[in-house]
Amino acid sequence: MSSEEKITFEALYAKHKKIAISKKEMARETGLSVSTLDRLRRAGLGCGYIQQGQGDVAYPLLELAKYYTHTIQTL
Repeated sequence: MSSEEKITFEALYAKHKKIAISKKEMARETGLSVSTLDRLRRAGLGCGYIQQGQGDVAYPLLELAKYYTHTIQTL
């Protein structure tokens, strides 16, 4: 894990107090709708996720931290 990923993960963990978030929480976190997250996931794009039980999806904060640090570019 890079230092940027670690800092991002720690900030996300401090905010959510757990290591994985639901689709609704992910939608609020990223500003994307749940349906957009579903579409990206079906296309094999976006942030890594884990499948739980009967189709429930969770997004590990570590995957979100990686996504933020490698995908989001700042000016």
